[in-house]
Amino acid sequence: MLFTANAFGQDVIVTHCDGACPQYESSMATTRANVVIHHVYAAGLNGDTGLADWVSYRLTKDAIGVASLLPRIWQPDRLLEFSSVDDVLEITTSELRLAEVAVSNNPYAGLGELPEQVEESARLAPMTSFANTPYWNDLNNLTNMVPMPKPLRLGAWLQLEQRLNALVMKTEELQVITGPLFLISNFSRTPTTTSIEPAAYFKIVAHDDDFVAFVFPKDLGQFESYCGHVADIDQLEEMVSINFFPDRLVQESEQLLADLNCVR
Repeated sequence: MLFTANAFGQDVIVTHCDGACPQYESSMATTRANVVIHHVYAAGLNGDTGLADWVSYRLTKDAIGVASLLPRIWQPDRLLEFSSVDDVLEITTSELRLAEVAVSNNPYAGLGELPEQVEESARLAPMTSFANTPYWNDLNNLTNMVPMPKPLRLGAWLQLEQRLNALVMKTEELQVITGPLFLISNFSRTPTTTSIEPAAYFKIVAHDDDFVAFVFPKDLGQFESYCGHVADIDQLEEMVSINFFPDRLVQESEQLLADLNCVR
C-alpha cells in the first residue's frame, strides 16, 4: 500500500505504526512525502532524496529468526511505481531514478558494485527481526536503506537491534521508529551518496505508551554503547519536524530503559 501524505486527509490505521504513522509538521514536506506500507514495515519517503525520513515496524517474538543465509541484495521498491518520488539517487557510479527502477525487469544491470555497498549502508528495519516470516525480502527494498558507516552499523546500532530482539521475547511486542538525521547545510537537491550522508541516526523504542529514544552520531566508534546516547524526543521531533506519535500520549520510561540494560 502507498499513500500520498496529503490525500484527502483521512485517518489511516497501520499495524506497523501501532495506530497512526508519524506525521510531518511541515506543509511542504507533507505535500512532497509519500508513505509506503509493506508486510513488515511502513516508511515515510522524503520527496527530495527518495530515502526514508522514518521507518516504523512492529517487533514480535514469532517473527525473529536466523538471517545469516538470507540474500542481502538491494532491490527497487515496487510501490514507487505509483508514487511521485522521481528524484535521482546516485549509487556507486550509476544513477538510479527510484520510480523508474521500480518497474524495470533488470534494474541493476551494469551495477556490479551494488552488492558491496552493504558495508556502507544499513537496513532501518533489520533482517533478523523478520527472518522467520515469508516477507523478509521486503527488507531488501531501497526504501528500507540508509547510508551508514560500518563502525556504527556493527557497533551500537547492531547492539541495540540484538537487545530489542532479546527483549521482545519477554514483552511479546515492541514498536520501533527509526531514521536518519541530516544537517541542513549538507543537504543537496541533487542527492548523491556523499550529499545524502546523514549526520546521525535515531531509533525510538515503544511499548504501549512508554518509550525510549536514542540518537547515534555517524562517527560513533564501534565499541561505544548505545546506552550513552539516550535522546530527548521533543528535541528530536523539532529537528525533523515530525510528530512520531500523533494519536497517543507517550512518556519516557525508565523501566523500558532498564529493560534495555541501560541504567541512568
